[in-house]
Amino acid sequence: MKNLLLFCFFLPSMYFSQNIRLTYNYKFVADTLKKDIISDEIVVLDFNSKEKQSIFTGLKHILSDSTMTAKSEKGLMAFPDTSMKIKYVVEKNSNGIIYFYTPNHMPNPVLKVKDERKINWKISNDKESILGYTAQKATAIFGGREWTGWFTTELAISDGPYKFSGLPGMILKIYDKTNTHSFEIISVEKQKSNYMVLNDITYKEAKLITLNEYEQISKESPLERYRNKAFTGEIIFKSNEEKQKFLRDLDIQIKESKIHDNNPIELVSSK
Repeated sequence: MKNLLLFCFFLPSMYFSQNIRLTYNYKFVADTLKKDIISDEIVVLDFNSKEKQSIFTGLKHILSDSTMTAKSEKGLMAFPDTSMKIKYVVEKNSNGIIYFYTPNHMPNPVLKVKDERKINWKISNDKESILGYTAQKATAIFGGREWTGWFTTELAISDGPYKFSGLPGMILKIYDKTNTHSFEIISVEKQKSNYMVLNDITYKEAKLITLNEYEQISKESPLERYRNKAFTGEIIFKSNEEKQKFLRDLDIQIKESKIHDNNPIELVSSK
């Protein structure tokens, strides 16, 4: 099986002799107390045939960073697109190692999380047509969720959206048992842009950490870390009144976040 996957990853074809972009629609429920509110965002998987590497992130993230870089080169100030939901980046290489990058342009430096977990797939004989490709069903447990994926050997790259990979073909659709997280392919095409999000200066000095280290850090939310910076004087205020108002507003946001942002794509990191 391992040799088959390596063969598929390096298999030459008219698709893999060039860079390609796979575009998915990602639907998710952020708050399980309000399951009728479904968010969605266009996400992309850019595959580099020369480097045998893929980059996954939100399309708005790529466009936002590209615009900010262009303006910065002209000496203009720019800010991230506040409407983007997917701000992280997932990088996969031919060695089967995954790197998860935390959001950039934030108060805290970017972290590069090394993830060496393997996904143990169970492939069935069930098939269906997705975007004109013949897709086959596979199931696995990952991140504390039960996932059902549909992959095609007609695109013989062992890859997929987010951290999903390890099948003898490209994953076109995948969803968890609760149906609160799902990715479905929209298009497969030559990559239209040469802009690579990881070339952004904010990623150049990303701190490499283990998955276990990230799990410990993640116990404290970004908002809580932001509040700590205000307490320690790393954030400067014009007056004490301004500081107190900032902290009160931040406390409200932290409480709301803990109540309503309760459905991450990974529930645990051990599987």
